[in-house]
Amino acid sequence: MKLAIVFAAVLAVSAAQLGAYRPPPSAPRPVAARVASSDQAANVLRYDNDIQPDGAYAYAVEIDNGIAAQARGTVRDFGGNPPVAPVVSEGAFSWTSPEGQQVVISYIANENGYQPTGDAIPTSPPIPDLIAKSLAYLQKVQKK
Repeated sequence: MKLAIVFAAVLAVSAAQLGAYRPPPSAPRPVAARVASSDQAANVLRYDNDIQPDGAYAYAVEIDNGIAAQARGTVRDFGGNPPVAPVVSEGAFSWTSPEGQQVVISYIANENGYQPTGDAIPTSPPIPDLIAKSLAYLQKVQKK
């Protein structure tokens, strides 16, 4: 009898929690104040997707608000025991900045990590001449 009461209590608690379940919202709401109204009604102009059984893939997407992306992944066999065969990716994505400038980032993701290139990626400033000379001097002295 006690078992039936405990079972009924657990069932009641479970049913109460199930009724309180609310699924997460379908899409996050933008929090930025600078959202163009055309982005909210953007249409996909092109979408290609090809997935191979070995893990290789290729996709391309283009949206009428200036956003585009494309990538290709191939399986590279490095051998070993157990065999190591990661997917190596290369691709590019682009968008239009708020200033109206086209931003393009190309990348390779392989055994050396993610390697992006593009004009929008910051670069370090050049090494000043005096520091470059001192580094060259230190290398020369260390060889002796």
